[in-house]
This record gives sequence, structure tokens and C-alpha cells, in this order.
Amino acid sequence: MNRKIRTALLTSGAALSLVLATATPEAIAKDGGGLAGIDAAATAQALAQKPLHDLAASIDEQGRKTAFSDTYSNIYVDQTRDQVIVYTTDPKHGTAIAAAAKTAHAGVDTSKVKYVSAKYTKKQIDASLDKIMGANKPAKGAKPEIYSAAEAPDGSGIQIQAAPSAVDHVKALLAGNDIPVTVTAGQAQATLDTWRWNDNAPFIGGDVLIGQSHKAGYTANCTAGLAAEDNAGNDYLITADHCFATSSSTSVYGEGDAVGSWGYSHGNFIGIVTADNPGWDAQTIATSGASGSGTNSDEADTPNGQWYAVPSDAYSYNGEQVCQDGAVSYYNGHGVPCGIKVINQDIRWAVTWNDGTNATIRGVEGQSSGYVATEGDSGALVFTVTGSNTRQARGIVSGGFDANTLLWTEAPDILNAFGLHLNPHT
Repeated sequence: MNRKIRTALLTSGAALSLVLATATPEAIAKDGGGLAGIDAAATAQALAQKPLHDLAASIDEQGRKTAFSDTYSNIYVDQTRDQVIVYTTDPKHGTAIAAAAKTAHAGVDTSKVKYVSAKYTKKQIDASLDKIMGANKPAKGAKPEIYSAAEAPDGSGIQIQAAPSAVDHVKALLAGNDIPVTVTAGQAQATLDTWRWNDNAPFIGGDVLIGQSHKAGYTANCTAGLAAEDNAGNDYLITADHCFATSSSTSVYGEGDAVGSWGYSHGNFIGIVTADNPGWDAQTIATSGASGSGTNSDEADTPNGQWYAVPSDAYSYNGEQVCQDGAVSYYNGHGVPCGIKVINQDIRWAVTWNDGTNATIRGVEGQSSGYVATEGDSGALVFTVTGSNTRQARGIVSGGFDANTLLWTEAPDILNAFGLHLNPHT
């Protein structure tokens, strides 16, 4: 596969520093060059996490089914103790969930499951969250009072972050809620839309995207995330829905200017925005290629020119750690940020796009004491390491509440919403 070798140039402006990159179209980058892009500790952690993730996924799959939804609450991957904690309103019934998971997935080790009592089921809390966020819809241009709402990890209630000026009002408003609510002052989601370099087909996760913003007269710059395909073999990229105007006439390009130039001129044509889903903060970009000629399911990594195959996708669970391949983070010298720990595996948050549109998004919140992301990483692939040259897609970057949090929407939900699957070509 021909893939451009990327080189970075740091330029400083009055407001902030941004990174641009050029590429040599004829250069060839080889797959399987080891894990030079992610440090050894992060790699070891990711690989050690996989058996526990498989166990958590198999139990969560059963817990969401009708037979167990009246007792299943939440799940936590405790890698330190090499166990998966299952929160259930009936711990005795929890063993039945694990048995069903073992029947469906014989390879999982259910001896590593610990059962903990929870007060409310996921089904009860989901219904309450939908009601709360459904009422949190201000008029276009107005700001929401509730920034986010999520299940408490132990199933004891609901955790809400609200605008500091609205905390007391939200507390009063939800005083009679059917499930206990904790309200604290929070921060609104900051979207991470800006730009990187000028790739050519087949496009992959981590590529720079530039096109018409939702706000008239503005250009948006984001990162490509999932590479997908429909049943007819047509190739798509998926990025964040807040990035580009959702019109069939919106074309998306690479950045076409010389390295270090901020001209926002169009580079290589990538595709056209064809569909969007605000609830998953995702939009599809149809390329002109098919059967792998338009996109490949890979993620851009380090060193320069390296990429890794992304043959699978999955949900993330509390306690797990992920990485993200945002373009600007990479070229700002942060490589591929990893060690982002899931603290809320199912959270709703409110966001106001740059044209004043308000949306409620459902996804995951991660946190790290180190670097997480920056503007320009929106839409980037969120993933885990599954082998020396493979990754597993977990979702796409949506934004964050502050410098140490990352919000993303989940790959299975996004693909299902659009009726697509990961591109089998890598």
C-alpha cells in the first residue's frame, strides 16, 4: 500500500501553536514495524487488558438482554486486581449472567468475576437519563443548563454536571426525580475541530480533513476516525458530526497549502458528506472509491509513515484504558496519547455547535493525569492495542470537559446507526 511519509513542522502564532505536515506521495510505509509509536508500558497495559475486556464484553452483552436487564446495573474492569466487577441489584442472579456469558463465549474466564450489589438497574437509570436529557433542550443559540448526565459507576444513582450558575435550579428541578441525582458544577464540552495534512486515497483514521463548517463562512478542520464500508462495497470515512455542514453539497479535502502556511486551500479531494447522526456526533464522508480503494481500516501512528490495521470494534468499559490518534496532537509532539482511563462508560452530554445548534450526545468519558487531546483531534479514532500491528476501534473523539478529559462516541453504535461495517480492507 502506498502511504505518504509524514514530516512535522512547528509554527507559532499569536494565539496558539499549530502543527502542519507535508507528505511524499510515492513513499512506502511498511506495516508491522513494532510498537514504536506507543511506549512499552502502555503497550503492555493494553495487551494485558484484552482478556478482561473480552470477559466484560461477554457479560455486558448478556446483561443488556431482556432475561437479565431487570437486575444488571454496570461493569468495571479492575486490571490491578485482575478482575471484572459486575454491579447487579441481585448478586445471586449475577452468577446466571456469567454462566450465560460463558455459554456464548467459551474462552472467557468467569472465575475472575466479582459481584457487587447495586441499587438500580441500567434499564432504570437509562430511562431516567433519557428523560432528563430529553428535557434539556434550549432554543438554538441558547446554552443548556445541564452539561452532562451519567450513571454512577456503582449503580447508586445519577451524576449530573451543570452550568455553575444553574446548579441550584437543576437541583430543585430534579428534586423529585425517580432516581437520586447528584448535581455539581461542571464545564461545557469543548469541541476539538481544526486540521493536519494532505493525504491521498486510500484514506485512513488519523487523516486531516478540511471543509465547510456548520457556521456559514467558516472552515472546519478535523481528523478522520473510522474507515467503513456498506454492503455494496462503497468506502466511507466517519468523523465528528460537529465538524462539517451536513449538506450533500459539502465537500471534504485534505489541507492543500505548503508546510507552515495557513491558507486553508483545498488539497486532495476526499469525499462528500452524505449522512449525519447528532446523537452519536458522527457523520459519513463518501469517497469516490470502493472495495478498499477509497478507505482502509487503519490508524495513523508513529514513527512517520507508520499505520496499523483496525480489523475489529467494541465497546469500552469502566476501568479500561484507550488511546486516540488525533492529527494535531501528533504533530504537536504528543505522539499518540494513551493511558486515557474510562470513568463513565455511558454518559450523555450537551454541546452547542459553532452555528448555535444544540445537541445531546451519548458516549464515553475518559480521564488522564497526562496529555489527552487538543483542537483538531475531533473525529479521530479512539482505540486499544490488540497486537503488535493491530488495533481495535472503540469510537471517535467528540471533545472534552477540560484538559484532562476525553469524550468519545462508540464505534458499534456509530456503525449500526449508519448501517455500515468496518472496512475489511486494511
